Amino acid sequence: ARAKVLREALFELVTRIVSRRAPTKSALALLREHWITGIKAHELRFGGGHVLVDLRNDALDLDLIASTVAYRMVQQVLPLPMDRLRICQGSNCSWVFIDSSKAGRRRWCDMAVCGNAAKSRRFYARSRQRRSAQRP
Repeated sequence: ARAKVLREALFELVTRIVSRRAPTKSALALLREHWITGIKAHELRFGGGHVLVDLRNDALDLDLIASTVAYRMVQQVLPLPMDRLRICQGSNCSWVFIDSSKAGRRRWCDMAVCGNAAKSRRFYARSRQRRSAQRP
């Protein structure tokens, strides 16, 4: 149940960021709570000439997945360029993705799935329109 609440808060947070609005204080507070738990579940060690971040062996509780998601969100997603953050425009999709296209105008999470479906629907609609216009 806590993981579902976190998922909804993260989606709200990202949606607000994409629409250039400030995230709610409650979403940020929930993310912070899980992020701190995620930090506590990790340890730093030195190996191969680098400082490494590892999951602690004793960090096995039911909230580990939610705290790890929050930890990754803060450490890896939020530092990304927010002006390239998008929500897929597919009809049955709301995936969040980073638009890495050169022009920065990508609309779908995956061209092979959501993009193709949208283009197929438009093609079918245009074809039907042409056929009905050609009928006497």
